[in-house]
Amino acid sequence: MLGRLSFVLLLVSQLIATMGFTFVMPFTPLYVQELGVEDAGRAAAWAGFVNGATGLTMALAAPLWGRLADRTGRKLMLLRATLAGSVVVGLMGFVAVPWQLLVLRLLQGTVTGTVPAATALVASDSPSRSVGTRLGAFQMIVFVAAAAGPVAGGIFADLVGIRTSFFLTSALLAASGVLVLLGVSKVRSPRKKEDLGDGGVAEEEDREDEGTAPLPYKRMMPGLVALFLAHVTITSVAVSLPGFLSSIEGAGDSIASLTGQIIGTAALTAALGSVLAGRLGDRFAAGRVVVWSLVLAGLTMIPQAWAAGVPELWVLRLATGAFLGAAIPAANMVIKEAVSLERQGAAFGVASSAVAAGFAVGPVGGGLLASTLGFSAAFLVPGMLLLTAGAALWTMRPRPRTGIRAVWRTIAAQLARLH
Repeated sequence: MLGRLSFVLLLVSQLIATMGFTFVMPFTPLYVQELGVEDAGRAAAWAGFVNGATGLTMALAAPLWGRLADRTGRKLMLLRATLAGSVVVGLMGFVAVPWQLLVLRLLQGTVTGTVPAATALVASDSPSRSVGTRLGAFQMIVFVAAAAGPVAGGIFADLVGIRTSFFLTSALLAASGVLVLLGVSKVRSPRKKEDLGDGGVAEEEDREDEGTAPLPYKRMMPGLVALFLAHVTITSVAVSLPGFLSSIEGAGDSIASLTGQIIGTAALTAALGSVLAGRLGDRFAAGRVVVWSLVLAGLTMIPQAWAAGVPELWVLRLATGAFLGAAIPAANMVIKEAVSLERQGAAFGVASSAVAAGFAVGPVGGGLLASTLGFSAAFLVPGMLLLTAGAALWTMRPRPRTGIRAVWRTIAAQLARLH
């Protein structure tokens, strides 16, 4: 099990790592313009492909890393993701043209993925009674970092330039990796023989049979859908928000700083939503939390397409952030509950693919929508998808036997026992 001190140190490490990533990534459209793409619409499209490249390769590589985590340990996978990220992101500060940045983002998706790796570690190695609470706390830290990173990164970018920000991100990721290496206790793999219990060889054979069986995708589906759509929504807005703000009256000249402030404060409300959802997931059905989070996120997302001013847009972004923040830990709870401990590395590898696919589709889709239909479409389309998915999952949910028919069945059963 993951001890309390190790869990706290893991949270600190992910605070540092996530803050490092969000320090630079929201400003990719502005960096692309520095690399020679001057038109804002084309820069948004380029930024969509650049940011989406990571998700594409991560979606392909994540299941393989997940299976390897079941065999070698989840801490090792987290170290791999963090330290590899430090190297690749550092190299991004040296690029001269957009296609070089694209290649490095493809490489980043192949070898990194700190949040999915840490999520698998928390979900599989926490006490069962506190899994939801810990997942909520972990997601809160991720969102707090996502709040602080863009704010600090926007100010830093306006002062000394975006290129220098990549070097700072590299240093932050290196520090996070050292903290994981020295501070997080190593969790034994459940496949080791000493962990098999009294069943011995027979139990080991049962686990091997279970390892070759297909994952229960039907039970995992609500969680996978929620993770995919939540990250599509977040990333589609990230590439279009700077251009959308430029078109709003009263936005001012410091677009990078304003973008960072809006993204950062929305991440703070997402942190609050994730904590609440984690506690609710320990007490109620996680699938129900997922459904309502998606519906409410969609209802607050759609009006942003017609926001006439910065305050209106900002308030709606805060609300959407809270509901998306609630959806993510609840979705991870659904996935954890769908599989046994021995398969959770593989299950969260598939979940990482869903997250990565969202990272791939969101920026590309948002960039193309912004460049072809206008910046408002990057808010409208994801909002409609959230509403549709929430409604679909609600109709597909298992329906408990309630109402007058269930009462009659209970009475009939009791009468039958009397006879």
